[in-house]
Amino acid sequence: MNIVLRNIFLPGMLALLLVACGPGGNNNVRPDQNRFKNQGLSLYQQQDYFLAAESLSKAFEALPRDREVYIALLDSWLQLGEYARVWQLINQNDLAAPEVQIIEANLQQQQSGCDSVINLLSQFDTEVLSIDWQKRYWQILASCQQNLGEHLSAALSYISLSELVEDVITRQKINDTIVQNLIAVEEEALILIIGNETDALTQGWLEAAYIKFGADGISGEGWLSNWSDHPAANYFLDMNQVSSHQKVAVMLPFSGKFAEVAKAVQKGFLAAALADTKGLNELIFFDTGSAGENLSTVFYSAQEYQSDMIIGPLDKASIEVLEQMPEATVPIILLNQSESNYYQFTLSPEGEAEIVAERMVADGMKNVLIMAPNDEWGERMTKAFAQRFVDLGGQIKNNTYFQPEQNDYSAQLRQLLGLVESQLRAKNLQQFLKLPVNSEEVVRSDVDAVFLAAKPSFARLMIPQLKFHRAAELPVYSTSHVFAGLHNEQHNKDLEGVKFAVSPIELEPTALLEQLPFELKLVKSDKRLFAFGYDAYQLISRLGWMSRVHTGMVEGLTGNIRIGFDGKFSRELLWAQYRNGSIVPLTP
Repeated sequence: MNIVLRNIFLPGMLALLLVACGPGGNNNVRPDQNRFKNQGLSLYQQQDYFLAAESLSKAFEALPRDREVYIALLDSWLQLGEYARVWQLINQNDLAAPEVQIIEANLQQQQSGCDSVINLLSQFDTEVLSIDWQKRYWQILASCQQNLGEHLSAALSYISLSELVEDVITRQKINDTIVQNLIAVEEEALILIIGNETDALTQGWLEAAYIKFGADGISGEGWLSNWSDHPAANYFLDMNQVSSHQKVAVMLPFSGKFAEVAKAVQKGFLAAALADTKGLNELIFFDTGSAGENLSTVFYSAQEYQSDMIIGPLDKASIEVLEQMPEATVPIILLNQSESNYYQFTLSPEGEAEIVAERMVADGMKNVLIMAPNDEWGERMTKAFAQRFVDLGGQIKNNTYFQPEQNDYSAQLRQLLGLVESQLRAKNLQQFLKLPVNSEEVVRSDVDAVFLAAKPSFARLMIPQLKFHRAAELPVYSTSHVFAGLHNEQHNKDLEGVKFAVSPIELEPTALLEQLPFELKLVKSDKRLFAFGYDAYQLISRLGWMSRVHTGMVEGLTGNIRIGFDGKFSRELLWAQYRNGSIVPLTP
């Protein structure tokens, strides 16, 4: 019986020994091979990838099924930029591991973009990974989602990454990126996902994004009372006041040709300051002169006043003088365009022309005509619109300048709209057939819409003539400069059908009127300039916050205000249309 048992036992032991001595076992590993492995892994952990790759290559020759050696060797070559070696080894070895897929995803991201990366990373559960590999997983996934414009998914991935990071500075940068992605998410998408997240950290971020991180200065109070310890709290306006009391020097041209403009802007500043219940800011106004002649004195006076911030100048002449001055030690928000690196908040006509270009492309208008007055303003508007429109993939079929003082534009319009060519085609057909032909002139078919750069008087002449020359069905878009008030019935009828961008204060939506801390009807000066000063005041306490969040928004009287990475503020305007003598708001 004992002999029988030994005969059964010995073959089993032999099988186990054969397995142990095979490629996946370590019983047959020579000491020098183990030394290369241990040495290579130690160098890899120290991030000395060059020496690590040398030792790991030798270890891998003897241990091709050693998962730890294989992953470390692949990653060392990846860190050294030896992409060809990484691909070759992956293709030659069938040893599968989540870490290998992460390495492959990282490589694809660097070489060919993100299209296949997300699918590759969705094939396994991150729980099987070490913390370091989880960090790499979420970093690659999040950056690719952001690159592909999947901002909600990117934000959620960055949130997962932030939970794994201990370094305060690194976590802060990740949180900055979370905010930038969440601000880019459509409100509808946030509504659908809020409440579905069981993770408190994620839920807090989503709720913060829904109220735009307290951009209105009101909704943030409720959020902060519930989430005071949440990392998103650092991005709320109330948590980003530079100080409890700021001295602000405002530079405006109170003398000279821009005096009335300066006074209207000043009224906006003062109204905002009176409405500031916290009384955070102290304003002092300086006159830059009729052509910037006082700017130098004003500039040094503002600094002697120990200003925490300077707002202005407003006119180009003063800004040119400022650009020659030594760089200020405090933030400056210019109120006009400049080539300098200062912050810039403007009512730029060119900026509005770009807004119209974006709207027309969004509405599917890809082929357009440009019509503008033959003056410097018209040329600037044409250039700004055309550059932005073409950048967005549109095509300018023709641009024509008109003399504003001329009353009859028939000849130019017939040529521009293709009516002359239509008439010639009918005439040629009649001559060819030698028969009478009933024909009707038609507007060219290769145009989707018209961009009209116009002020009220020019627009009132142009729109009726466009309709007379068979272009009544051709959509016309314009900037706020075509708007002359809500209660101008004759003007409204002359501009039937025109779509235009407009500041909220001019359109006077009910929601805005209910929120204003003053009676809008009491504003007797230019409303746009008043709103410009009012919004400039709002930026005082929000500048640090907006510079940090970048895509953070302030709901202003001149529009929804954001700041770009170049320090220039942009405005998102409302849209309206002249219809049956009335002005009808349009959806965004």
